[in-house]
Amino acid sequence: MTKRLLFLMTTLIMTGFWSFSLQAQDDLTVIIDQNFDAFTEGSESAPATTDISGYGGKLRSTLTGWSGSKVYEAGGCLLIGDGGNLQTAYTNMSSGGGNLRVSFRVRSIDDLGGVQVQLGYNSAQTYYINNEWAQISVIMTGGTSYTYLRFTPYLTFNGVLIDDLKVESSQAFVAAPIVEQPIDATGTSFTASWRAITGATGYLLDVYSRDASGQPQYVLQDQEVPTSSYSVRYQVTGLTDGVQYYYRARTVKGDNVSDYSEEIAVVKFIQSLDAPIATDATEVDENGFVANWEPVADATSYKVSLFKQETISQAGDMEMLVEDFAKVTKGTITSTEYGTSMGDYLDNDTQQPGWYGTNIAYAAGYMGLAPYSSNATLITPAINLSNNGGNFQLTLNMASYYSSTPQTGDVLTINVYQDDNVVDEATVTLDGAFKDYTLDLTGGSEMTYIKLVWPEQKLESEYTGHKLFIDDFKVTQHVEAGDQVVAPVGIFPVENVTSCHFEVPLSEKIAYLYQVRAYAPTVISSYPNNYVAEIASGLSNTVLVELVVPSTAVTDVRTTQARVTGTTGAVVVDAPAGTPVTVVDMAGRLLGTAVSNGSVTIPAHTGVVIVKVGNTATKTIVK
Repeated sequence: MTKRLLFLMTTLIMTGFWSFSLQAQDDLTVIIDQNFDAFTEGSESAPATTDISGYGGKLRSTLTGWSGSKVYEAGGCLLIGDGGNLQTAYTNMSSGGGNLRVSFRVRSIDDLGGVQVQLGYNSAQTYYINNEWAQISVIMTGGTSYTYLRFTPYLTFNGVLIDDLKVESSQAFVAAPIVEQPIDATGTSFTASWRAITGATGYLLDVYSRDASGQPQYVLQDQEVPTSSYSVRYQVTGLTDGVQYYYRARTVKGDNVSDYSEEIAVVKFIQSLDAPIATDATEVDENGFVANWEPVADATSYKVSLFKQETISQAGDMEMLVEDFAKVTKGTITSTEYGTSMGDYLDNDTQQPGWYGTNIAYAAGYMGLAPYSSNATLITPAINLSNNGGNFQLTLNMASYYSSTPQTGDVLTINVYQDDNVVDEATVTLDGAFKDYTLDLTGGSEMTYIKLVWPEQKLESEYTGHKLFIDDFKVTQHVEAGDQVVAPVGIFPVENVTSCHFEVPLSEKIAYLYQVRAYAPTVISSYPNNYVAEIASGLSNTVLVELVVPSTAVTDVRTTQARVTGTTGAVVVDAPAGTPVTVVDMAGRLLGTAVSNGSVTIPAHTGVVIVKVGNTATKTIVK
């Protein structure tokens, strides 16, 4: 099964497709009208398990000339399994000039998925769906006297259900262009493009922005674009950088005009983003602070990574990362739900944010790994394991399963990463039912990642479908009194702003660190269609946020050689030359410092402040 980035996929889910602007269809011909009612075994929720598409199978014996693979009965409709397809018989589809309207109902077994529709050797068209029945109706061109339609699941592990297929032909059917996301958009120009439609005599192009009420503000409307043999292109210039533009097109074939194509939101092509520059926190008090950073050109959003730094009072073994995967509520060990081979962030399924995995298999209470064409991996958030010389322990409660049976002899690899470098590696051989496995590992640093790698298991020269399920994951490390332990608090997305307020407790022993990463949409060039994905910058510098706590030994400075006076908008300190002076407010925020030259004035806001003169502190009131 082909896998690719799912960014913005949910915005592409369609429950209905193009309508058409047509002349009278006097030559309308019905070529195929099949409801699959003969395939009664199983049901939509529990399809039959026998593949009926092989030679001698029920598909071929019931529908002469039809073929495919991984096709199953589903109570009056058909299930096309992942990696399979359903193909009609070779049929004369040349009537109406080979212009066809293909209509069918379809739904994904998984929450999200897709189906590809291919006419003969023409390029396949892909439609995104969910697990509710959708009615699809699409115009296709290129029907011949001896051709077929093929339906293939896309981006779904468990396949799609299909029903009520109807194929009609007419000269009046005009396919809308399949417009593409431009890869040359600069903000002030872009090239609109789409694949040529067979028999088209021209196209009409619209380019527009939208006003506050959502109404189009046209740059071009019904701009005539000439035909081309394969790919149609039209360069649009004179746009205003920073404005969101859209484009769509229609096909003209003689007197007939198609409906509009899909609307494309033009995305500026960005190759890279600069890492943000994080600046000092502001509004720091015992209840929180504001993180700040400088804006990044072309960024549309940011994510702030927050870490808690605690000074340890007593030596002992500390749990640095604990995860029981109790937030995983979908699937079971015998009926798992799946992530993608490209990877998934797992914040919704873990207590601690920042986990990431590829080829994930979800089972309630467990995190699973299920290789599909590539290794399955699970990566922890960043952990500070720099104490104890970087030595630490990892304990995993886990088991390998094939169907409902625990397996023995499968091997898991554990890599310890410092930045992008593997600094330690270990393997574990699984031994039957769930049990604890404890490993002593080295190489811990301020930014440590632990990566589990679960390949397709090879037993006796045969690859198996074994899945790894993890119940508990725990990292512990010995710390001494005075050590500083840093643990991730979370990753917080924000819009296109340059600050973020955190309500967190600060004290003499609890501080925080933050880093910032910038994000923006960009266009990825990919055959047959370009697509939009999010690009990320590198991490910013790290900012430490500490609460300034003055000395608790507040004495009457009149017993020393200094005198402190609160005046209007300032503090005046008379003290021997060379004496350091610090002024903070009652929340511990630094207001100013100086070195006395006999007498020094430090600006301060109205209210009670604490003034530290040398090693002595006192309070005074600023007017």
